[in-house]
Amino acid sequence: MNDWPVRHSEMYLIAQAHGAPAADAHTDPHAADPHLAQTHTTTGTPNAHAEGGSHGDEHGGHASPREFFAFSLAAFVVIAVLAIIGMRRLQLVPRGLQNFLEFVLESLYGIPEMVMGPRGRQYAPFVVTFFLYIAVMNFTGLIPGAKPGTASLSITLGLSIVAFVAVQYFGFRAHGIRYLAHFAGPVPWLAFLILPLELVAEMIRPISLSIRLYGNIFGEETVVAALANLHPLAALIILPLQVLTVFLQAFVFTLLVTVYISLATEPHEGEHAEHAPVPAP
Repeated sequence: MNDWPVRHSEMYLIAQAHGAPAADAHTDPHAADPHLAQTHTTTGTPNAHAEGGSHGDEHGGHASPREFFAFSLAAFVVIAVLAIIGMRRLQLVPRGLQNFLEFVLESLYGIPEMVMGPRGRQYAPFVVTFFLYIAVMNFTGLIPGAKPGTASLSITLGLSIVAFVAVQYFGFRAHGIRYLAHFAGPVPWLAFLILPLELVAEMIRPISLSIRLYGNIFGEETVVAALANLHPLAALIILPLQVLTVFLQAFVFTLLVTVYISLATEPHEGEHAEHAPVPAP
């Protein structure tokens, strides 16, 4: 019986490895040896703390979906408040916040006009709203303790679905039922091959939009967090790069949505002929 403590300790470790509670691992009455009891006590306590620590943080240190939604809602509130304050007292000669907002809007209105020409002006409010909303959400990532809503795949996927639905709406509004011919391709006898490919490509667009925006913003947040753990100044060094990324990702998302709208609303050959100017006799 001299080897009982050793064998009992081995049984205890095996039971712990299989997930058995510490109380079930030593129920033998001969285990009353004070040295063995001390071993059980010091061995079981850290495991209990480790188990509690592993389950104590439900989200593993990351923000929960509710937090991402809260920050995305805060971005909407910021835009709404700025718009209300800037438009409260409109002046013929703008000054202050009104002048700044008009400058921003006029600059952003150039995005759809750059892609579609003069007809892009009618889609500018929709496109500019996307840019402002995404840019403000991205900017929240520069605030200590805040999380950008675009670092959540559910938020970016929601934005992409809204863009997808809007593109289809603009396409039907511009062409009516003839918009469906856009998916059949220019050659009628190849429609049975082109139609499935076009439909798959159209359905993939919102997925690619959401993953691209989410991946870039989440990757940036991960890199900044890693650098901040190394040294606080390391995160400040890449701050200019973060600001550039904020605008770049908002611009890329907006530009792609504008291109999709342009392709969906592009006049067909017959419509070109209908609206072509009649030459003077």
